[in-house]
Amino acid sequence: MVEITERCAGLQLSSREDAEVIIHEPVLEDGLVLIGKFYTKRKVNLESVARVLKSVWKTENNFEVSDLGENKVMFLFQKRDDMDRVLFLCPWSFDKYLLILHKLAYGEAVKDIKFDGTPFWIQIHGLPTMCQTKAVGMSIGATLGEVEKVDANGRGFCLGSFLRTRVLMDITKPLCRGRKVRLGEYGLKWVDFKYERLSILCYLCGMIDHDERDCRVFEARKCQG
Repeated sequence: MVEITERCAGLQLSSREDAEVIIHEPVLEDGLVLIGKFYTKRKVNLESVARVLKSVWKTENNFEVSDLGENKVMFLFQKRDDMDRVLFLCPWSFDKYLLILHKLAYGEAVKDIKFDGTPFWIQIHGLPTMCQTKAVGMSIGATLGEVEKVDANGRGFCLGSFLRTRVLMDITKPLCRGRKVRLGEYGLKWVDFKYERLSILCYLCGMIDHDERDCRVFEARKCQG
């Protein structure tokens, strides 16, 4: 189909082909549709997906699941609260592989969705307790992606054993293990990142679309050995 489209693109349109079709449809509000993509190179079984997610998501109303090919799935919800809750609790995974969810907007085509980002709650370990503030969480989180939230109290502090921040991350890049942070009188510190509800991860290259068995770095090392 792609080849036919590319070949036709260079042809001159006939008068019939050049005629426009005007659609008199009202502009609809965003529907209750999520488009998902499983971040894996392996084929995902749709029947298993539907069965497992209906059990895990525990939606009040049922939802429909449609296979879009290439490990992409459409979820059609009956109730907005169910859809919003599923999005709020991202990230999700299936069989240890990350499921990226995108809320489909009116006029948007599935083929144009990039599926390159998903939110993660990240624990920041190693900060001095009194530096576990909302401002610090925003500053560190901004180096990873778009900060959606910092888990802090009304005064802007998190006095637990670590600081939590929710960040929309670019998952086409390796995950960062931590950061060097200069904290004024405290000097230079190394802080560790721990990603909550992390799916599969390749510890050789840091990517989350495969494990060590499917890693090109691992294969290259085997060939060299």
